[in-house]
Amino acid sequence: MKNDVVLKYKRIIIVLIIVIVCLCSCFGIILYKHISNDEDVHNMFNNLINRRNNNINKKLFDSNISYDEQVHNSFKPLHIDDGNGVIQGTHPKVLYFKDGFNGYKYYMVYTPYPYGNDKYENPSIVVSNDMINWSVPEGLKNPIANVPSNYKSGKVYNSDPHLVYNSDLNILECYYRFVDDTKNIVIIYRLKSKDGVNWNKKEEILKGNRFKKDYLSPSIIYDNGVYKMWYVFKNKVYYIESNDGVNYSNPRVINIKYYAQEKLKTWHIDVIKSDLGYEMIMVAYNDWKSRKVMSLYYTVSSDNKNYMNAVSIIRPSNVSWDNRGLYRSSFIKDENGVYYVFYSGISKKAVRGIGLSYGSNINNLIGSKTK
Repeated sequence: MKNDVVLKYKRIIIVLIIVIVCLCSCFGIILYKHISNDEDVHNMFNNLINRRNNNINKKLFDSNISYDEQVHNSFKPLHIDDGNGVIQGTHPKVLYFKDGFNGYKYYMVYTPYPYGNDKYENPSIVVSNDMINWSVPEGLKNPIANVPSNYKSGKVYNSDPHLVYNSDLNILECYYRFVDDTKNIVIIYRLKSKDGVNWNKKEEILKGNRFKKDYLSPSIIYDNGVYKMWYVFKNKVYYIESNDGVNYSNPRVINIKYYAQEKLKTWHIDVIKSDLGYEMIMVAYNDWKSRKVMSLYYTVSSDNKNYMNAVSIIRPSNVSWDNRGLYRSSFIKDENGVYYVFYSGISKKAVRGIGLSYGSNINNLIGSKTK
């Protein structure tokens, strides 16, 4: 008798559960139909989702996040001392020698630029065998081009060095840009060295009116007996070439467009020749005031005429040493197809530095984690 009562109550409970489930299902269907036709309810839910996403974005980009979330940027700048105690560098150009050149695989020209002081902006040489530890080669005294005798802050100064290897003569060539705004002139000078230590006297290569024909950020390669140069003037990239490195052809415009960002203006560039043709990285800005908060972009062309739309590959980190913006950078591509990007960074305290990011995919670089 007792078991029959228990069984009866169990059946009642099961029936009640079934009824409740059915009622909930019916209510859910009615609510869904109401919501699907109610624009206000849709907007409410969308606002909640957007608010949540905004909170996530704020957490990612406005707070002190971990390094792992900024994987494309170098954890710290490379420690590069010009030999005079100045460690804030910018505007690098790096050359790679698989079998070495005078004992080193990597040569870098750059300019010290502490807190943007252009008195120190003179081409200097450092070397390395691992891309991490850099030093001044024994016997060399930096800078290899001295402060202009008529130096005037913001008016007369050196800038924009670049390093070239002439494989036919087995020599290094350093190019740099001299600016004299008191006379509206710009000159590209060249220095040569057989060992990377002893450099000859400068020779004038190109000269122009500062406002009619500037040669900003010259990028040069020596390819099968021809000097090939790209430079920037009024945010346009120009290309010229020469058989002797002195007498150059008429300039040709290289049209550079940016993916989904039509208003960007090209500023400083670097170009290499590789298995893909001509690869270029550049920094660009929207307007003159934003030139210190730039990102680094990449493009490539098989014929040096038609370049793909440039895409961003490294942005300011927001939280680290390069949290203000990026500047002229350099890259190499080794025999294994791995890219090494040496990029200039600026902090919000105006401290300069050079970082290193690398990877086999230029669009997915990994920042070095050197201490």
